[in-house]
Amino acid sequence: MPTDRWREVERIYHAALERDPDRRAAFLREACGDDEALRLEVQSLLEFDEPAVRFLERPALEQAARGLAEEPAPHLAPGRIAGYEILSLVGAGGMGEVYRARDLRLGREVALKVLARAAAGGPADLRRFEDEARLASGLNHPNIVTIYGVGEAGELAYIAMELVRGRTLRESLTGRALPASELLPLSVQLADALAAAHASGIVHRDLKPENVMVTPEGRVKVLDFGIARRFGEADPRPATGADVPATQTAVGTILGTVGYMSPEQAAGEAARHTSDQFAFGIILYEMLSGRRAFERETKAMTLDAIVHEEPEPIEGLRPEALRNVLARCLAKDPADRYLDTGDLASELHRIRGQWERAANPAGLTRRRAIWLAGAAAAVGVAYWRLWPRDRGIRSLAVLPFVNALKDESVEYVCDGIAWSVIRGISRLPSLSVKPRSAVSNFKGKGVDPREAGRKLAADAVVTGTVTRHSGRLRVTAELMEVANGARLWSQTYDRAASDLLSVQEEIARAIVDKGIRLRLSADERRQLVRSPTRDPAAFELYLRAIHAIEDETELGYLGARDFLQQAVARDQSFALAYVALATTHSLLAGEGFESPAEALPEITRNVRRALDFDPDLPDAHSEAAAVLFGYQWDWAGSEKEWDRAMQSRGGGFVPDFLAGHALCLWALGRADEALALSRKARELDPLSPFFILKEAGYLLQTGQLEEAAGLYEKVIGADRNDSRAYFGLAEVRRAQGRFDEAIEAQRRGYRAEGDDSLAKVFATARGIEGYQAIEKAEAKEQLDALQNRRARGAYASPLEIARAYARLRDKKRALDSLDAALAERSPGLVFLKVDRSWDSVRDDPRFLAAVRRVGLP
Repeated sequence: MPTDRWREVERIYHAALERDPDRRAAFLREACGDDEALRLEVQSLLEFDEPAVRFLERPALEQAARGLAEEPAPHLAPGRIAGYEILSLVGAGGMGEVYRARDLRLGREVALKVLARAAAGGPADLRRFEDEARLASGLNHPNIVTIYGVGEAGELAYIAMELVRGRTLRESLTGRALPASELLPLSVQLADALAAAHASGIVHRDLKPENVMVTPEGRVKVLDFGIARRFGEADPRPATGADVPATQTAVGTILGTVGYMSPEQAAGEAARHTSDQFAFGIILYEMLSGRRAFERETKAMTLDAIVHEEPEPIEGLRPEALRNVLARCLAKDPADRYLDTGDLASELHRIRGQWERAANPAGLTRRRAIWLAGAAAAVGVAYWRLWPRDRGIRSLAVLPFVNALKDESVEYVCDGIAWSVIRGISRLPSLSVKPRSAVSNFKGKGVDPREAGRKLAADAVVTGTVTRHSGRLRVTAELMEVANGARLWSQTYDRAASDLLSVQEEIARAIVDKGIRLRLSADERRQLVRSPTRDPAAFELYLRAIHAIEDETELGYLGARDFLQQAVARDQSFALAYVALATTHSLLAGEGFESPAEALPEITRNVRRALDFDPDLPDAHSEAAAVLFGYQWDWAGSEKEWDRAMQSRGGGFVPDFLAGHALCLWALGRADEALALSRKARELDPLSPFFILKEAGYLLQTGQLEEAAGLYEKVIGADRNDSRAYFGLAEVRRAQGRFDEAIEAQRRGYRAEGDDSLAKVFATARGIEGYQAIEKAEAKEQLDALQNRRARGAYASPLEIARAYARLRDKKRALDSLDAALAERSPGLVFLKVDRSWDSVRDDPRFLAAVRRVGLP
């Protein structure tokens, strides 16, 4: 297209964008007059802003437009192309089309972006396009859309990528400020995606809400990393100092979307990682305030504001700590922004953690504290908290390693090294190792190691620190004798970050050989050095997944699943990763985030794979026991699997195994046996409030009310912010008929969680009527949340809906929803006889029929 012609197209295009969409057609008719070709050329550019194309946005719009073919390629008819079956058109623009397609080899649906050769400048550009797509495909981050493949078919070039369902962040904003509970998870995920891309040398250059998808579950997916650069450009140099060639964008060229550009982009300079940070700051500002940071009447005025003006201050910004993040991201000088985008992500993780602890000090929602903490454990015993311990002549405690620089990005390394050492050494029958649940009580508390050892009744304590810088890990470890404080062994390891697997193995060997100086048999030596995988990258992905699971959130479970799928793809014999993958599905289904129809096949398949590679793995048998119990209602089969798990090496010494088995017994009405197992778990881990609270719960169920109250008050005495203990105490006082005390305990529980949503109800609640009013208000909140979840297209458990209606005493709706739960075999149905939520319908014939259908004794 001639230069003069392009300038005319560009002028009219920008002028049209400044008008409301419903007025653009009339403007184009007036501006283009009789030049129909001109009108069509401008219209083709405007199609890039249509919702149909938002699924996969094209960054660098102006540059892409310069290569548009005069005649757009016709839409592909349903059929096949290069191993993909075309299903439907998702969006179309002058540069190509995006189709929903099926990968015929792997049987999965994908998004297929198809470009005609005419849209590129020639064979060299197509090769560059392919190289860039392959570079972006190496990101493999849960918050970045995954690229599956790239290739050519006849006159077409195509990219196959993850099919993302949901809506754009732009559609989520709709001119409103987001609450912190919604804003913080989104911003953290977006920053994590940027940090991962920048560490790989990839700069987005057109980050904006339209390029950020949010799935119904709240998962962020950033689109088009590196794919839609102007063909022929090289990658900009990342901030991390990675050895990537630095190049410049053509002088005077403006790449990106007006309103989300950085000052340097507005000036036509090269976009670097700090440019993405500036765009992130604009998005964060919009999420916090509900308005755009630099939007003015015209594009030119917007660009001028970006370069010379500051956005309007946000009044009442919460959390306040985000003000500093905004200031650094929106600094006019790139040198004043974050040196490394990983630092930005770490700061946001810290802010989110502080906010969540303040809003929910106990670290658990009320829903999980009262109900689903148990259900999740029974339906999918959380393998990631199962830390074997064998008896021996010595006792060892491996304390959590310290994150020396408080770098959120290495937190999983700190936890992973400690876990790996515990798991490796605990295979030795000659040494007793404290379970991880016990040593985790000291995480982040700065306790003297000898004092921790005394509380854990350990003879020796392992401590350590971890730092990471410029792709290298520095790990220090030390073994101390508790009785006299003598240092038995210490070592510093300075290795490439990819050597994490070998570092933890060396630490375990050195503790045994050089520190404790145990003499091992040949079999014990093999057990000590036995690694869950020989692939270091798979091992690191696995540790990332375990860390994500421990967030105990839906997004954490989904992120962990992504990491684990990558891990087993690298090492197809990684038994522990298969168990953890099964557990993510168990937890999602048990907490009502995933349908049993989707979860059960995945759980069963992954447990089977784990047992194929390690038939004696106790974690796999405990997961199998939970599946038989929660989904197949096979009580005898489940009991056999629990026995196998307990009899496996170390299985009988895992507190979480005992707690999970106890919950199954409780559901079957065997509360006394459940109480006995719970007490064994507390003997192994006497410090964790979790096991104290479990024992208190069974005391409550068996009618030992004052004993239960004593344990709840013990937990409160140790931590006045543990809301679980207040809610448990409220149940005790309710059972005793002491309703005003029960209301006060509930009030204190809500205060501990920082939740004032029921303040008006509490203000007038008195006696039994007041207690019932509180329960109904809680049920109404839960029902509203479930209905909102369903409205946005996410799965909502019919069992949870039924429970909410039952607590509201809406018998018909409760039983109708219970029928739906029976139809899908919801895992929580095994608790029908013991869950107090069903009290209002317990005598109804339909409910009694449901209990018989499940087969509960």
